[in-house]
Amino acid sequence: MLLSAQRTRTRPRPRPSSATDRGLVQRLTQGDDAAFSELFARYRSTVYATAYAVLLDPEQVAAVVTDAFAEARRTAATFLGTQGSVSGWLTHLTRLRIAARHHAA
Repeated sequence: MLLSAQRTRTRPRPRPSSATDRGLVQRLTQGDDAAFSELFARYRSTVYATAYAVLLDPEQVAAVVTDAFAEARRTAATFLGTQGSVSGWLTHLTRLRIAARHHAA
């Protein structure tokens, strides 16, 4: 009986990060690469969907996603002075990158 109970036991799921979005941005201002990776993991789908809805070209979308997250890394300290959400901030940065691509074309 004990053996069969062990076979049906599932693996524990990894715990999601308990860091708040703002906490991650704060760490990002200090050059924390793990914080950047966590923000990317949390928001890459949102940023990708925002860019894809406008551009409809996976290559251009990938470039915009890269640019938006690079801009987030550069401007994290500026964001901390606002009351906005991280999601809204990243969406704004994405739209700026899209506009820059349209303007350059």
